[in-house]
Amino acid sequence: MGLGILTWGHVCRAAFELNVAAPRATAMGGAGVALSDDVLGILRNPALSAWGRTGAGFDWSEQFGLPELAREAVGARFLIKGQPFSVHGGSLGNDLYRESDFSVGISRAVRPEVAVGIDVGGRWLDLRGYSVGRALAISAGVVARPVSSVAIGAVWTNANAPKLSGFMDRLPESLTVGIAATIARNGVIVADIVQEKSFPAEFRLGAEMRVLPGFYLRVGGRAEPVRPSAGFQVDIRRWAFSYAGDLHPDLGASHEVGLEYRFGP
Repeated sequence: MGLGILTWGHVCRAAFELNVAAPRATAMGGAGVALSDDVLGILRNPALSAWGRTGAGFDWSEQFGLPELAREAVGARFLIKGQPFSVHGGSLGNDLYRESDFSVGISRAVRPEVAVGIDVGGRWLDLRGYSVGRALAISAGVVARPVSSVAIGAVWTNANAPKLSGFMDRLPESLTVGIAATIARNGVIVADIVQEKSFPAEFRLGAEMRVLPGFYLRVGGRAEPVRPSAGFQVDIRRWAFSYAGDLHPDLGASHEVGLEYRFGP
C-alpha cells in the first residue's frame, strides 16, 4: 500500500488502503473477521457488533515509522432497545494529504448462531490545493457459530465499489473470509484469507493465549510479503490496553496501540 500519487487531476489507486484491524487482530497477523470479543471488532466486520462487547475504544497506529502514515480511529458499540448499533471514524495523514472516514453500522442475530451486519459511511480525501474527494462506502458482513468453540466470518468491504468524486479510481474492494477457534479454554487460533479485486489473495494467521488473569499474549503473521507480528493486552476492570507490532522485511516496523472501555461485564 502507499499514499496516493497525484497525476493530472486524479489520484492513483492507493487511497484508503490502510485498514485498521485494531491491535488485537493486528498482533495476530491482521486476522480477525470472526473474532468478536473486543469492542473494536466493529472495525473488522460489522456483523461482529451483534455479539461483541458494548463499549468504546481508541486506536492509534503508525506504519513503518512514518508520521505521514499515522492513523487515529475511534469506535463504539451500543444497544438501543436491544438493537446493536456501532459508530466509528478515523483519520490518516497530514496537512498535505488526509484521509477521513465516518461510518454507522447495524447488526442483527438472524438466528442464535448466525448474525449479519452492514456498515454505511462517508470517505473524504483532502489534497491541499485540490478539491476534496467524497464517496459513500458500504460494507457487509456475516458471522456464524456452528459450534460454541468455532466462529466463521466474512466481510465484503466497499461492496458498492465507491468512487471518490473528482478522482478517477475507485476505493479498494475486497472479500475476507476467516475462522476463529477456541482451544484449551484460554487460547484462540485465527486465520483469514483476503481477496482484493485484481490482486493475489493474502493469508493471515495468528494465535492468542491468556497467560495470567487479565494478561494476554499474541503472535501471528501475514504474507505481503511475510510480516511477523506480536502483541499483548492488559485488562484492568473495565479497561483494556493493547499493543501490537509487526515487521516488514524491507520497510521496517509498524506499531499500533488501543484503549477500550467496556460498558458492561
